[in-house]
Amino acid sequence: MTALTPAQLSRLLDEAFQADWESLHSALRTVEGQPHPRIGWLTQHLSVTKRGYWQALSEVLPTASAPPELDLDGLCRWEVAAAAALTPEQLKTPLTYSGTPMTVGDLLRVNIRHTVWHAGQIAALGRAPRMA
Repeated sequence: MTALTPAQLSRLLDEAFQADWESLHSALRTVEGQPHPRIGWLTQHLSVTKRGYWQALSEVLPTASAPPELDLDGLCRWEVAAAAALTPEQLKTPLTYSGTPMTVGDLLRVNIRHTVWHAGQIAALGRAPRMA
C-alpha cells in the first residue's frame, strides 16, 4: 500500500467527520426526535477513543494531546488540523496501540475507519422509528 501524506490523512479525517454523505456529521443529521440511547453512547465512545488515539500519538511525537475542553465537534476539527501539521517522517514513527505494533499513519487510518464505522451505526439508529 502506498503511504498517505499528512494532507491526505487530514482530508480523510475531515471527510469522515463532515462530508455531505457518509460522515459522522451527516449521520448525526439523520437523528430526529428522541434519539436512540445508543447514539449517545456512540458519540461519547468516539470522543474517548479519539482522545486515546491522540494520547498514544503524543507519547511518540512532539505533538499535544487533544485539548480536554473540546466537545466531539471541536475534537474532530482539532484533529484534522493536527494531522495536517505532521510530517511524512512522523507518519512512519512506530508505536504500539492496544498491543498492536503500527505506525503513526496506521493509527490515523484506524481513527478514520473507526469514525466512519460508528457514523454508519448512528445513521442506522437515527433513521429507526422510535416509540415513546
